[in-house]
Amino acid sequence: MQYDNRNEEAGRWENRKEIVCRLLEAEDFDIFGAQEPYKFQIEDMAAALPGYTWIGTSVTGEDNVERRHFNPIFYKTDKFEVLESGSFWYSETPNVPNTKFSDSYSPRMCNWAHFRVKATGKEFFLFNSHFDHIGTVARAESAKLLIEKVAEIAGKTPAFCTGDFNSNQQTNVYNTIVTSGTLVDSYARTTDKVNADWPSYNGYKYISTPPAKASRIDHIFVTKGRTKVQSWAIVNTSYSQKYPSDHFPVVIEWSFAK
Repeated sequence: MQYDNRNEEAGRWENRKEIVCRLLEAEDFDIFGAQEPYKFQIEDMAAALPGYTWIGTSVTGEDNVERRHFNPIFYKTDKFEVLESGSFWYSETPNVPNTKFSDSYSPRMCNWAHFRVKATGKEFFLFNSHFDHIGTVARAESAKLLIEKVAEIAGKTPAFCTGDFNSNQQTNVYNTIVTSGTLVDSYARTTDKVNADWPSYNGYKYISTPPAKASRIDHIFVTKGRTKVQSWAIVNTSYSQKYPSDHFPVVIEWSFAK
């Protein structure tokens, strides 16, 4: 979900804050990755969601910067504990904050965390990314780097990759990820789908009927063979025909593979 766009009236935070928080409260996600909020928006969401906390740094690598985007991970504290966490940047120097590939419009990054389920002791990783919307080379290289980092960081532990990949299911970037042997699209791992024919991007324009060929640029990729995806959905909730974000949340229910 994108949380701030000061250039469009529909996207102004003061016009959306209430319905963003209403949606999050209603859906009651156990864990979710957010895209492009500023620090004050994260704080507004955190205040409305007392059962959650969040982790993740900004694109500059600074935790207390106000007008820089974050890719935070929110999670329920009664269900999960964080064992370790970190960040990397989509660039030729991924460990250096605020860096980017040459044709990227701006620095892009991934925040990740290693979680333990309190009730069972089982563990998983979540990687929350945002790929560039301009740089074709940047997106292609980001896909390769994500695959490499998931293998390096998560190893054989189940992992999920959430985010705005700015790449639909017909692109080479998407194909690179799903044919990697490491990650698969959760969409393809279940027959239980809700709003499967909807796009993941709405541009704040109310959609009464989805287009014939829906383009999904927001995905949840999972490591192959380590989890069971029970359901997949796009949440297209509107409030008086207004959407909380210009992207719809993509949601899955899953369990550990036996």
